[in-house]
Amino acid sequence: MFNEKLLKISLGFIALLIIIGFITINYMLKEDNAQPSYETTTVKRATNVSTDAKEVNLDTIYINIKSQKYKILKADIALVMKSKTSKKAIQGNMDSVRNAVLQYLNTMDANGLETVSGKDRLKEELSDMIESTFGYQVETIYIKNFILSP
Repeated sequence: MFNEKLLKISLGFIALLIIIGFITINYMLKEDNAQPSYETTTVKRATNVSTDAKEVNLDTIYINIKSQKYKILKADIALVMKSKTSKKAIQGNMDSVRNAVLQYLNTMDANGLETVSGKDRLKEELSDMIESTFGYQVETIYIKNFILSP
């Protein structure tokens, strides 16, 4: 007898919970033209694509370097040209420019590149090399990613 009462009370309580659940779900979904809480908003992701009309990106460079501490350099380098015509000219000759940059990095003394002044020296030397070799007017050079590995 006690077991039957307990069973009826338990079943009644479960039915009540189910009814309350349905009412709550219907209430939550019937908001006036509101966006459901489970929808996600669009997220803008950051990219390495530049919006500068005069910027040219070299592909990622992996190269063996001459250094006492490090053996491999990985760098993402962007050249900002002084004019749009220089940008078009360098894009048409990108294979030769990239090859010259790789050869230059391979032969240069890479000691000190881990410092800020070493990176500034590298930028100046690359700019001078590109201007003297190809005649392209480089305004500035950005190093977007720079990793030295032992």
